[in-house]
Amino acid sequence: MTHWGTVTALQRLPQLGTEPVDLSVELPAPSDADRRSALTEGIRSLYQKCQFYDVFLVGGGNRFPAHMAALGALSHVFREQLVEMRAKREAESLEESSADQGHLELHLDGVSSTEAIRALLDFVYGLAGGYAVSSDEANVDVLRMAKHYQIQALQELAARRLVQDLSTANVVQRLKTCRDFALEGLFEQISDELIGSGEALREVASHQEVEQEPELLQILLVRAARCLRPPTEPAAVEKRGAPATWEAAGARDGKRAKVER
Repeated sequence: MTHWGTVTALQRLPQLGTEPVDLSVELPAPSDADRRSALTEGIRSLYQKCQFYDVFLVGGGNRFPAHMAALGALSHVFREQLVEMRAKREAESLEESSADQGHLELHLDGVSSTEAIRALLDFVYGLAGGYAVSSDEANVDVLRMAKHYQIQALQELAARRLVQDLSTANVVQRLKTCRDFALEGLFEQISDELIGSGEALREVASHQEVEQEPELLQILLVRAARCLRPPTEPAAVEKRGAPATWEAAGARDGKRAKVER
């Protein structure tokens, strides 16, 4: 007995209805983009602060710290080369029972421009500011690395650089670059622009530089004949089988040399 009356035990707990009712609360889906952005920003920050790097890119007399994971994720050629280098290092360490030999060093053969290597790393880590190199020589080194490591997007950026600030002073050199890196579509666009300007064509024709490139000069002459002839006039050069590309020019010259011999 209490002050309020007799206390009795409940034989059965009360129920809220006889059937449960489902409740639904909708939440926004987790953003994969946010997670990717955080990872990208984190790796970029590590690069900018030179933290946790595990490989050096060597070129132009300098060493540039980088992360094997970032390089390998961008290029399978980088990945295969780094895996091979690391396996070789581990085998040597076991044979010699030596201590840690320091970070791996990946030498960029044929690359002398430090600016080009920085441009490569800026692209790898997605640094803001876009692609910018100050010289044609550095741009050629970027093209060389992009081709060797099969980084198509970087090659496209470097190819676009070939049409920036284009003039008669550098057009021959840039046409040679297009030829050397098999940028045939860009070669055609630049050569057509040159041929379409009579003044520019006369200026280039007077340069000694173009005289030192007979193969390039031949291709330009063929394209000029095709572009400048009247529409109804048959192409005399085509009758002689003149090549339209540097590959065709080389093949025909080789055949002619065999006949002369």
